[in-house]
Amino acid sequence: MDVAVNIFAKPFQTALSLLSLLKHSGEHVGVIWLQFEPYGSRYDAIAPYYIAHYLRERLGERCRVFQPDFWLAREAVDPARLGDAAYRSGIRYQYAFERSQSRKLFLMHNDVLVLRDILGAMLREMGEAFAVGLLGQCWNCPAHREELTREVMGCAACGPLSYADFQPGYAALRSLYTLARQRGIFVRPYDKGFADSFERRPWPLPECRINEWACLLDLEKTRPHCAPFGPSFPPGAFQQCGSACLDISVPWFRDMHALGLSARHFELQSYLKHWVGTGNKSPRRYALAEANALKLLRRHYPEYLQWLAEKSGQVFLSEPKDSDD
Repeated sequence: MDVAVNIFAKPFQTALSLLSLLKHSGEHVGVIWLQFEPYGSRYDAIAPYYIAHYLRERLGERCRVFQPDFWLAREAVDPARLGDAAYRSGIRYQYAFERSQSRKLFLMHNDVLVLRDILGAMLREMGEAFAVGLLGQCWNCPAHREELTREVMGCAACGPLSYADFQPGYAALRSLYTLARQRGIFVRPYDKGFADSFERRPWPLPECRINEWACLLDLEKTRPHCAPFGPSFPPGAFQQCGSACLDISVPWFRDMHALGLSARHFELQSYLKHWVGTGNKSPRRYALAEANALKLLRRHYPEYLQWLAEKSGQVFLSEPKDSDD
C-alpha cells in the first residue's frame, strides 16, 4: 500500500513518524507521498525537507515529494473550484489520493510514533470496509453522552462500534445539541448550519469520521466517487457548516456512507502514539514536542541524525551541555 503524509513543519516529529513507520511496517509500504505545506514554522531548529532527501536517497522513486502553491489550511473547500487542479492540490493528501497506483492508501500525520506493525494489522481488519481507523471524534459529540441520548431519544449513547446503529432524525439531532448547550456540555457549533446538509441527511453525525492521523483507505472503492473523478468530497477536505467547518474527512465520510459503504473501527492505542496540539501558534508545546521527538531519534534512529549532521553541518546526536551560568 502507499502512504500519504501531509507535512506542516515539525522536522523531528516528521522524521520520527516516517522512520518508525518504516521500521515496523516497512514490508507493506509501496510509495511514500510527502505533501509539504508551502509555509513553515519560525520555531523550527532545522528545515523540514531533510527527511525527504534522506528517504529519496534510500527509497529512490518510492518517495515522492510535492508542495502546492498555496495552502487551504482549515478553510472549507469551494465545491465550484474542485475542477481546478491547482486549487485542488491544496487539499491535504490530495496529490497522493489522485495519483497513487496502489489499491490502498494509508494517511498519517507527521506527529506520531509507530510502535508496532500498524499496516499489517489494519490490512487484516479491513475486510470490505472503505476505510479503517479510529472512528469518530466522540469527545466533541453530544450523542456520546448517555444522559443526553436517554433524555432525547430514550436510548444508550453512540460510540465507535455502534455508530451505524445510532441514526437519529433531524429533530433529535438538533435536540441533542440544544440540550448539551443547556447543560454546559461543549459541542462545536455545527447545529447553526444544519439546514445546509443535515436536515436532508442527518446521519452520519457531524463528528463521525475516520480520524486521519492514522487510517487506511480503499482507493478502488472510494476514489471513483471523489473529486476530480466524481461529485463527492475527497478525504482531505473541510466543508462549511454554518459558522464552522466540518472537520477534515467528515464530508468524505458522510458522502461514502450515502453511497452505502461502511467503515471499520480500529483501536490505535497499542500501535501508535499521536501528539496533539503542537501547532505553530503554541511555541512552548511545539518546542517540547520537537525536543521529545529528537530524544527518540537519538535513542532509536541515530543513523538518521548522523546523516543529518553530515548534510546540515549541525550536530543533533548528543544532548546539549548545560551552561555553567
